[in-house]
Amino acid sequence: MDHSSVSVVSFELQMKVVLDDDNRVSVPVTLAYEARDPYAVSATFRTGDGDITWFFARDLLRDGLANSVGEGDIKIRPAHPSRGPIVLFTLSSPSGAAKLEGNRHELRKFVQRIYDVVPEGYEWQYLEVDRVIGELLAEGH
Repeated sequence: MDHSSVSVVSFELQMKVVLDDDNRVSVPVTLAYEARDPYAVSATFRTGDGDITWFFARDLLRDGLANSVGEGDIKIRPAHPSRGPIVLFTLSSPSGAAKLEGNRHELRKFVQRIYDVVPEGYEWQYLEVDRVIGELLAEGH
């Protein structure tokens, strides 16, 4: 099946890094989705020290808009309603952890676009099986 007309969804937004209860620093973020990797999204954070990219399941982002989700390295949950339309991200790695806030309305626009491109349940139709097998075999060498 040829899905070349539907390749990439890219979305720019501002998120805030939570330094402490009273201090936040704005950081530009690019969310990206490629139909050829239909289960994943990437978030590239543009920092003064360079770009940092995280990959995670698109379902995690969708579900985190309404519920607390994630285990391990990435956790996403809505903030308390008193905080407004905020979604909280906790990213953990061996080098440390970061807490970020994103606007739920902007994140929902991105999620809607990627599910319009590849509807839930149709991801398998977009997998490039030959490419995936080739990548797996290349990793073994």
